[in-house]
Amino acid sequence: MRSESNLALNVLASALFALASSPAMAACTVPNLLSNGQTADAAQVMQNFAAVAGCANATAPSGGQNKVQFETSSGSLGGVALSNGQVILGTTGGAPQGKALTAGPGITILNAPGGITISATSSGSANAVDWLNEAAVIRPLATNFSIVTSTTAPAGASLVPTVRGMALTTTAVADGTSVMAETPTPPGRWQATMLAIYSGPLANASFPAIAVRDSIGRRAVEFGIGGSGTTSYQAAYTRTVGGLGLDTVLGQTTAADAGLPPPSQPLWSRVTYDGTNLSWAFSRDGEVFSTVFTVLAADNLSNVDRVGPVALFQQPTHSTWPSAYHILSWRLASM
Repeated sequence: MRSESNLALNVLASALFALASSPAMAACTVPNLLSNGQTADAAQVMQNFAAVAGCANATAPSGGQNKVQFETSSGSLGGVALSNGQVILGTTGGAPQGKALTAGPGITILNAPGGITISATSSGSANAVDWLNEAAVIRPLATNFSIVTSTTAPAGASLVPTVRGMALTTTAVADGTSVMAETPTPPGRWQATMLAIYSGPLANASFPAIAVRDSIGRRAVEFGIGGSGTTSYQAAYTRTVGGLGLDTVLGQTTAADAGLPPPSQPLWSRVTYDGTNLSWAFSRDGEVFSTVFTVLAADNLSNVDRVGPVALFQQPTHSTWPSAYHILSWRLASM
């Protein structure tokens, strides 16, 4: 009987030694302390075996297949599942998490299975447009935007990448049609800054602009400089509704001034959302901006969840002409 008891003790001791290298086993205790030469009670030995088995189970891999294992606060193992391009990030006092890298201004990040590609999209001589402020130019990627149109779309409406950014193009501009390239807005306060040039008919009241759209309520507001008759230009704040929000003009507030630049020249424009108001300003150098309109977002929108360049074609004199709204710089940032 003594030899059988010693064998059981040896097995138990071997199991404890084999598991002792695990950090989680450092806190493992057995209920019964047995000394050398002592006649072991079978019940006590089995209790100790059960305790060791419990500790071993606590250190067993967990969290599922293809997950990164980590020790939890209780000493057991947890798992983090990672999607394409995610990395493990630590949190003080908390469990590690899988997170994707966030691109800052002038940076684009492409996640792929087992890889992350980080590229610069900001200024760069041949691939940028220097309108007195090359350092401010952040070349947009068409793949970061979605195209939306009025219910009756302008002929050939498309969003195409260009060497210097992207362009909203049409092959004709029937009256009452619109085309927009939009991207989701960040939560809270934000600011969108754009450098653009328009080519196409402006008279009588066609309007290349920057728009904020309510994708849920299907309404929109537009800010920019467009045609005013056949001989001049005007800054305008426009409210639209119908279809996806781009069909019908509900109202328009305008401001005419001899100092306004035509949209056929490079024009910086900026929409700022402070949580309540939308403000629109323009600039010739991307640095010093003149604010023209500040309006309540709730004037026409319940949500401000989309923003981007837009072209509204209103009573065009040359409706068969093609158009192109070239977006040379785009920056959308939280405030």
